[in-house]
Amino acid sequence: MKASVKMLFLESSLELVPRELHREPDVIRSARRYEIPPARLILDKSLHYKAMRGLERKWKRGRPDIIHICLLLATDTPLTRMGVLEVYFHVLDGRVFKVRSDTRLPRHLERFKGVMADLLISDSVPVGSPDPLIFKVSDSLEEFVAREGKLILLWEKGEPRRPEEVVEEAIEENAIIGIGAFPRGDFEETTLRLAYKRYAIAGGHPLAAWSVTSRLLCELERRLGI
Repeated sequence: MKASVKMLFLESSLELVPRELHREPDVIRSARRYEIPPARLILDKSLHYKAMRGLERKWKRGRPDIIHICLLLATDTPLTRMGVLEVYFHVLDGRVFKVRSDTRLPRHLERFKGVMADLLISDSVPVGSPDPLIFKVSDSLEEFVAREGKLILLWEKGEPRRPEEVVEEAIEENAIIGIGAFPRGDFEETTLRLAYKRYAIAGGHPLAAWSVTSRLLCELERRLGI
């Protein structure tokens, strides 16, 4: 049997600048700098910190660098190119996107943000391509999990498990491994309820999303002898 694993980055801190912030000085400066309208800007705390002060759930937002690093790790591995690993990410408005195995993401964060702005506006990139590299697969996480299978959620409050045990169960159960891709706070209750298992792989200690990702990738490569 050919082993395969679905990796899903959850509640990714990736969004366009909300309409209510378009007239904020930080946002106007960014729009002028990049010569694009505010509606095409990705919210970035490093640029829009003051504008975000009154934003709801601001602690989970404005960190596109997190999903950028995680996607670079997940796509720059033989696992993806061999079709062993399927890579998806979920954003705060609920949509789920798939990254095709032959996608080469921009290494530079600013270029990545430009691609992501196109994606969030058009639901696929390259825009208008009949064979897109990144594209929407679901309008909601609930819909995605119902269609694709069980969700194993990696959560610092979950039951302790070693990375190799998580990978083994995901393969045996054809389950999705869910990794949070936001900077602070907890998963939404709606996300927690969708998980059939919740595991902590570091004894309850919080880990950065990219650290979790790298541990799982290394374990999957070890299991398959890559």
